[in-house]
Amino acid sequence: MLVAATGVSFVLLSLLYSTAGNCLVGGGCGAGLCCSAYGYCGTGAEYCGTAAGNCRTYGCQAGQCCSQFGYCGTTAEHCGGGGAVINPGGGGQCWGAGCPAGTCCSAHGFCGNTAAHCGGTGYGNCGVTGCGAGLCCSRYGYCGAYATHCPYGKFLSRKQPASLEGEFHGEATYYNETMAGSEYSTCGTSRTRSLDESNEKIYTAALNEVQFDPYTVDGIPSTNPICQKKAIVKGVKGEIVIRFVDRCHDCKKGDIGLTYDGFMAVAGELGSGHTNIVWHFL
Repeated sequence: MLVAATGVSFVLLSLLYSTAGNCLVGGGCGAGLCCSAYGYCGTGAEYCGTAAGNCRTYGCQAGQCCSQFGYCGTTAEHCGGGGAVINPGGGGQCWGAGCPAGTCCSAHGFCGNTAAHCGGTGYGNCGVTGCGAGLCCSRYGYCGAYATHCPYGKFLSRKQPASLEGEFHGEATYYNETMAGSEYSTCGTSRTRSLDESNEKIYTAALNEVQFDPYTVDGIPSTNPICQKKAIVKGVKGEIVIRFVDRCHDCKKGDIGLTYDGFMAVAGELGSGHTNIVWHFL
């Protein structure tokens, strides 16, 4: 009876989540909004990348042109005369490609590990999320273990970081990993590298920012020990092993992102792009 009740609860909660939708699956976004790699609508680089109407500053990916209105594309409206620009100012491409381990992507699209590179990545929010064990929150909002971080801890939020222990009941959202970073994941892992171990299939996943961020040191995501963690995820159709290599900006505590293969393995169908899950770290 317990198994049957659990199965029914999965189905009911999955139907509940389906009403929210996932803009990668269907429906898209309203005017002025872009669909992020994780299926959420919004504005800015997290959602639009270089398509946010700012390519005259940040440039476009190879083979694309920047229109007079600041959007990337390959049509005559983008590449025709009248000021079309390709990669203005020699801008880099890491907003689309990602960065290798140990580095961050700057506002101009270049990888590096200085404050200019890591200061705008969105990980400087420990006044809200708190920091993990052994780390302090600096006055600039970054977790670290150095003297520059810890003297200011008493002036900032004393909020405890989200727990990584126990079992979590949440939602899995389908996400497109190559949109999140075509060459490298948030953790700096090459997209071409298999995560499988021996005969064990391991699926790619993204952890919500509430549980991920408190353990990121100096704003460099590849320093986060969660990048090495695996977890077991149970859904309405099956159970899989995942490794967290990405960070889901809009996912709430307990929620994760799964790529297509992983999502199908636990949900059985793409549906609305959201499904109810239970998971825990290994």
